[in-house]
Amino acid sequence: MCSTMGLSLIPRRLLFFLGTFGICSGFVQENCINYELQFERVYSIPGDVAMLNSTLVSPDVFNFTTVPYNITWYDSKTGHEINNQTGRILVQEMTLWFLQTTLDDNGEYVTILRTPSRCFMQTTKLIVDLPVDGECGSPRKVYQALTKGFTDKVSCPLEDQIKKLESYNITPSLKWYKGCEPIEDETDRYTYWDKTKLRIDQVHSEDNGLYTCTLTFTLGGVRGSMSETINAWVKAEYTLTPQVHEPANEIIKTEIGSNFTKRCLVFVPCVGIPIVDIMWLVEDDFIFSTDPTDRIYISETRVWSQDEPVKGFWFEKLLMFSELKEKDFNVSYTCRVYSNRAHHEGYFILQPADPDILLPIGLTLCGVTVIFVSSVIIFYIFKADIVLWFRRAFPVFHPNKGNSSMESTRISRQMAV
Repeated sequence: MCSTMGLSLIPRRLLFFLGTFGICSGFVQENCINYELQFERVYSIPGDVAMLNSTLVSPDVFNFTTVPYNITWYDSKTGHEINNQTGRILVQEMTLWFLQTTLDDNGEYVTILRTPSRCFMQTTKLIVDLPVDGECGSPRKVYQALTKGFTDKVSCPLEDQIKKLESYNITPSLKWYKGCEPIEDETDRYTYWDKTKLRIDQVHSEDNGLYTCTLTFTLGGVRGSMSETINAWVKAEYTLTPQVHEPANEIIKTEIGSNFTKRCLVFVPCVGIPIVDIMWLVEDDFIFSTDPTDRIYISETRVWSQDEPVKGFWFEKLLMFSELKEKDFNVSYTCRVYSNRAHHEGYFILQPADPDILLPIGLTLCGVTVIFVSSVIIFYIFKADIVLWFRRAFPVFHPNKGNSSMESTRISRQMAV
């Protein structure tokens, strides 16, 4: 009795062990490098198309551009190799397509990639859910936010599937739905945009709801589709992209040895308090010191709000030099603003100030003016003597020499007058 029970228990445990590692059910354990179960799951509903994609063909795994390889897919429940089944399954190297999924397709699927010297293993999980009664779209939802009062977008999560189909020279069509109602392109406030996005102009509170994107295409002779549903909610609080007003990507000239201050001035359009971080950099090095005893330091961030014309917050952070040195010039100083939207920046470059030529020019003009005024005064005081001296010095211009004394007397009287 005991021996019979022992014999019956051993095979069960052995089968479980072998089934877990895929040994007894059709594929042989090859001591492959195991990349385990992929974190990303694939979700589908009965009748839809499902795409399972292996990530083993990657330079992080092996040099696939020079090393030959082949890929085989296995069903972990049976251990059997998966091959093409007309109208049901299509194997395209690293991609396994279920053309019409069923509830029985729930499970894990193993990819084994073999090269002449090594092999690699990876598992991908497919989850097939029943639709929710009375609800259109996928039972699994993706959550996205829309910003009230602004133009925003809903993004379809099927971008990878579109790229894969296009690599087969298949152009799928994408259709959007709100709830169960189709959304036509360029109607009302909706626009189909950038292959996978639905743009909504001037988002309203009623734009809350479920949006479904459905991809339709023909693959393996089967006309199929796959869908994703986005649960979009409209939020009143928002933060838009920061705007760097200063520095304005400029060149600033100043004197060596002087002190210098430059502010970083940023405006963030928002409702609610935005979360931003403002940093000053010298080339690629951050400046953290706020100690005035350091030659280069920064201030604490000053913040104030604005309601008109655009609601938001201003941020100001100063970069200060107690004394400029030659090494500070021809260097880029950058103010960089980090936010959950993106990071933006502005910069300036210091250059030595041009020589001051105004003083020499001014002195020269003053000298010329003094000389001119002096010359005029001297001329009016000594004009008779100057004329007589000129006639004596250049007699060729005055041929009537006999009457020179009488002429001189006449000239002197005229000058006196």
